Amino acid sequence: MQVLHKKRKPWSPQEKKIALSLYYKSPSTYNYMRKSGIILPGKSTVKRWLNSIHFSTGFPSMYMEQIKLKTSDFTYEEKKCVILLDEVSIMKSIEYNKILDEIEGFEDLGPLGRTPTFGTHALVIMLRGLYKKWKFPFCYFFTGNGVKGDDLVIIIKKCVEKVMTRLNLIPTTIVCDQGTQNQRMFKLLGGTEDRPFTIINEKKIFLIYDMPHLVKSIRNNLLSGNFEINNNIVSFKDIRKTYETDIKNTARAMTKITPAHLAPNAFQKMTCKLAIQLFSNSVSAAIKTCVSTGELISDTAINTSNFISVINDMFDAANSKNLYDRNINKRPISDNNTHVLQNLEKARLMFKNAKKINLKTNKTSVPPCFTGIIWSTTAIMNLFQSEKEDIEPISAYRKRLLFNDKPSHTRCVGKFFFINETKKWI
Repeated sequence: MQVLHKKRKPWSPQEKKIALSLYYKSPSTYNYMRKSGIILPGKSTVKRWLNSIHFSTGFPSMYMEQIKLKTSDFTYEEKKCVILLDEVSIMKSIEYNKILDEIEGFEDLGPLGRTPTFGTHALVIMLRGLYKKWKFPFCYFFTGNGVKGDDLVIIIKKCVEKVMTRLNLIPTTIVCDQGTQNQRMFKLLGGTEDRPFTIINEKKIFLIYDMPHLVKSIRNNLLSGNFEINNNIVSFKDIRKTYETDIKNTARAMTKITPAHLAPNAFQKMTCKLAIQLFSNSVSAAIKTCVSTGELISDTAINTSNFISVINDMFDAANSKNLYDRNINKRPISDNNTHVLQNLEKARLMFKNAKKINLKTNKTSVPPCFTGIIWSTTAIMNLFQSEKEDIEPISAYRKRLLFNDKPSHTRCVGKFFFINETKKWI
């Protein structure tokens, strides 16, 4: 490119790949290289190449190639990923796509074909790194009344196959909400509470219901009934009475709690944020404070406070972002952070013995979200053990390469090792 490429000469496919790869890594670095005199295609040219990819339902081959290009230099750990799926409601509309020469807006399941039914939902599937912070939209489909569980199984198996064979990535987990079609999909894939995983393309993949939606479902169930856990009653009345006491004080303890948390409308019941804020340490501590000061007289208040504390710690354990988070419960699961595993196990055992008592009929039942908590906490703990067995031998092998027969004088600088005798960086 630097020696042979002349002005107005077409860029070769190999040159296009190099330019796209550099631009993917860092657009600002790409601009700096061009300003420094390095011969590269213009920024507008690169964007035009990207716009030439025509997106459609299913798995567009050109888009698959772009993801593969982006992830080609990932390490083994960085290639480990999670498959996320969710459905969103869309407005009914029919449009003509001039580029693809087809009418869009009908139910379209990609490899499963199209139907004359109007599309009312879009199923979106994404890929996200398990260790490295990256994510890509992977594919989408239009459906009439939501994808059926049987069709979801076929789509998910196709996704896993494409991720492994076309992209050379390593799927470890499938994450979704606890919709009825997703429950059926997990069941058809062979998952159970005690064995929340499946085998696809000879690869063990764990099945997890996402934690925010589970917490939201727990809140919605608590609004309409009490929970009985090991003969102890958990009641939403304790939270409401504590709020009524707290709101009278100048210095409030439940600062984030509003009437929308206590009496959500139909739309607010779908908001995960309100449920997560309700099951927080501040609410748990406020209930205990009101009990100790005598402002709340209730036989179930301490049980409710302890229940909220367990939910809070469970959610933190499943919401890890930073290695050295100030909240020790939000640190990643590891042998050094055994309390995180203990929080998950505590929640799992609690819901093993939990039932809901309907306030109107006084009948007991086990809501699906209780099963979902048991399922997801078991899957997360099993995933940790599986990754530990998979990654540790690789790390040990790297250590042997670094330290076997090493010279006596070695110093560590960041992630690199400088060996004095060989004068080389490893």
